[in-house]
Amino acid sequence: MKKISLLVLTIVLLIPITVFAAVTPRVLTVDAKADSSTINYTGTTEDGVYAVMCKLYDSSDNEMDLLSSQVDNKEFKGSFSNVAAGTYKVSCARYEGGEVVSDDVPIEGELTTANPKTGDSILVYVLALVVAVLGTVGGTLYIRKTKKLKTK
Repeated sequence: MKKISLLVLTIVLLIPITVFAAVTPRVLTVDAKADSSTINYTGTTEDGVYAVMCKLYDSSDNEMDLLSSQVDNKEFKGSFSNVAAGTYKVSCARYEGGEVVSDDVPIEGELTTANPKTGDSILVYVLALVVAVLGTVGGTLYIRKTKKLKTK
């Protein structure tokens, strides 16, 4: 038993066992800019990151939206749309998780989403209602008058 223990101890001392911690690649930078009612973001990563997850937070740190972006040549980009005026934070990290990198971005002014034209006119509906009511009242009066004449 002593010989086996001595042999194992010798092997352990002669052959150093090293353990390397796995180095996980990370997001390096995030740059967010506001354009009207859209927040566009770009960023860079270390080699080995294939996708990032970006979150949009309001000024109270409430999560507003979540987008994933593909990494191409250590760069990624994306945009959050239909954002009202205010201050927001864009935070990005590796898709698998890891260190988070953030950037604050203010949006000035009002939300500039245009209301689409549908071709409807409220005036046409109001006139149609008036004609329908007049027709119903007139028809009712006509029927009552003709019934009174027949009964006399």
